[in-house]
Amino acid sequence: MPPLIKGLDGYDIFQLRPLEETIKERYGISLETKKPLDVQELAKRIGQTPSLLLCAMLSTQPKCSLFGVNCLIEVIAGIAENHPIYVGCLDYGINQSRPFNFTLATDGFLKELFEPINLALGERNHALVGFCFTPEHRISKQTLREFSETTGSFELDLRIDLGISVFYDHSDEKTEQKKRKSEFIPIASVVVEFDGPAHLSDEQVRKDKLRDSMVQSSGCTVFRIQTPYNQQGQGAAQINRDRMSNVLEGQVMDIKNHFQNRLFSTVNATYLLKKLILKQPDNTDWFNAT
Repeated sequence: MPPLIKGLDGYDIFQLRPLEETIKERYGISLETKKPLDVQELAKRIGQTPSLLLCAMLSTQPKCSLFGVNCLIEVIAGIAENHPIYVGCLDYGINQSRPFNFTLATDGFLKELFEPINLALGERNHALVGFCFTPEHRISKQTLREFSETTGSFELDLRIDLGISVFYDHSDEKTEQKKRKSEFIPIASVVVEFDGPAHLSDEQVRKDKLRDSMVQSSGCTVFRIQTPYNQQGQGAAQINRDRMSNVLEGQVMDIKNHFQNRLFSTVNATYLLKKLILKQPDNTDWFNAT
């Protein structure tokens, strides 16, 4: 699926150079790039364009660490679970002060779990469940109600939004005609923070907890992935990699369980889906059975 491109600076986006050429020229990132990340190997996991964009972000964002991007990739790939990852939205202009503002999207691991719900909607109705990833998500300090007298923003490492798009026939009571309508149902939002050793100090832990409570008050659930203690000495490198892999695997599973629980809670509480499903003659007891 092609990205939704929003041209910046009032510039005609159709006169811009191909995205891959621009990334190579501005940021020195191409499919041949090996360090700090091997783009070709990364592209096999999350796709070519997402890989180029993430590497461009890593190369130019001062707060963006290799540890954080590696964790971000593992989270995205884990939630996608072998489903394609594509660029959902992209700001593409000629005078950007940072790498392209972009989101990534995927049907993700819930697609198969959601399929029985989709089938229950009937032949004319259709619903899609999907994830949207926003790396380095910016949120204003005023939104978080911290230092509200000052301007500026925080950068949250990764925001993940889950939602359902429903397409259905709507009967007009006055004309008795059916119109095709669509509706987006938000399900859950998660913020994932990747904490390096600097986050272990007492003062930083206090600040992180304060900010987490503020992010949660805005409707997001916060997950923090902390780098484990690194061993030193012979064989330590492999031990440290295994520890980090175990931490990521466990956290990704927790995030997936959170989204799965929220999905089915939302489906059972959504009037529109209930109405559409119960219109089907064979689905009278569908909700009681789920």
